[in-house]
Amino acid sequence: MSLAPNRFMQSVHTEFPDNSDMKIVSLYAQGHSYPGYGDRHVLLQWDNGIDQSGSTVTQIVQLSGQVGSYAFYHPVVKRRSKRAYKENVYYELGAFPRVQRDLIVELATKVEFSATSVVNGCRAWTRDLLQAMVQAGLISQWRFEELEEEIPLVKRRPEA
Repeated sequence: MSLAPNRFMQSVHTEFPDNSDMKIVSLYAQGHSYPGYGDRHVLLQWDNGIDQSGSTVTQIVQLSGQVGSYAFYHPVVKRRSKRAYKENVYYELGAFPRVQRDLIVELATKVEFSATSVVNGCRAWTRDLLQAMVQAGLISQWRFEELEEEIPLVKRRPEA
C-alpha cells in the first residue's frame, strides 16, 4: 500500500510528472561501496526532467524511513544535485516505457513490509521488488543476482 507524500518530503511531482517517454530506470545505492556494517539506502529511480537550476528531477520508488518507522510513499519526485551523482552509485536496469514503469510502481505497492520492522529495511524491500521484477520479466535473473551481490541486497528475515 502506498501513501501520498507528505509536505516534508518536498515532492515536486505536480511540476515534474512522469510522461510516456522511454526512460532509463536505475538502482541508486548510497555511497560508492558498502562498508559491511549499518544500512545502505537503495532506491529505484528515473528522470522526469531538469529544473531551472539545471538539477535533474527524478521519480523515486523506495521504502522510506528508518528502523522501526517505515512507509511507502508514491509518487515521490525529487531534485538530485550533481553532487549526489558523484557521491553514490547508480546501476542501470534498462530502458522502460511508461507502461512498464507503472508496473514497477504497482509491484512496489505489493511488496510487503512491516512499518515497525527492526530487521528488514530498504535493502530487503528493494530485493523483494527486484525479485518481483524478475518474475514479471522486467529484468533478468542474472541481473538480479549481480545487483544482489554488488550492493549487497539482503534477504528478508523473520521479524524480531
